[in-house]
Amino acid sequence: MGGEPAEVYAALLTPLAPDGGVHEAALRAHCRSLVAADVDGVLVAGTTGEGPLLGDEEVVRAVSALAGETRVLAHVGRPSTAATVALAKRALDAGADELSVVVPYYYELGDEQVLRHFSTVVEAVSPVLAYVIPARTVNDASAALLARLAEAGVAGVKDSTKSLERHEEYLDVARGRAGFRVYMGSDALAAEALERGATGLISAVANARPELVVALRDGASEVEPELLAVRAEAGGLAGLKRLVAERIDGYPVAVRPPLG
Repeated sequence: MGGEPAEVYAALLTPLAPDGGVHEAALRAHCRSLVAADVDGVLVAGTTGEGPLLGDEEVVRAVSALAGETRVLAHVGRPSTAATVALAKRALDAGADELSVVVPYYYELGDEQVLRHFSTVVEAVSPVLAYVIPARTVNDASAALLARLAEAGVAGVKDSTKSLERHEEYLDVARGRAGFRVYMGSDALAAEALERGATGLISAVANARPELVVALRDGASEVEPELLAVRAEAGGLAGLKRLVAERIDGYPVAVRPPLG
């Protein structure tokens, strides 16, 4: 927003080694291929990265493996505030450039509870992006709540609500606050979000076809049908990993139980 070039972050997959742990060599190889394709950064341990199924030590090791390779946005959101702060500090120490924190999940919460959660987090660490994905968290963040989060120090939002109406409301919050960033987290709405002035995209499809998402970022709207076709072909995380394996020799395609 504000005339700045749009950005593309890959919502990075997490390759798993034969022993079930994070395959750090494959993680770095994949990241380097994305950097070569002109992706601006990576989101580590988000939904696409099987983040809720990774232990804290695995998140920290993944961040450490990629620190210095590109800009690293580490997802550190946990159901409890204390656990989120603890992981956030470790991720920053491991080399993360910034942090993503999902709206707390599992227990149904009111706006004041969500606000207290984020206020406590941003008092301890920064910069922090709120990650809004109500289909996975039970809890949501309206535009009115996002405005309060911004006042508390949250630096931006990853919007995975899958609602263009909500995205426009989030953009209105950003227009009144210099430097506040709004990223689209749904590939199906990527083109529309960029047209409306989103800061950028945090894309799952970028794992398999980064050149398509980069082209969209750079104004080639004609690639949208192909991008959506790749999204449909992948179907889920296992399918997306298989597409990456077609690009990177030896890339493991296993997903963590209970997904696989």
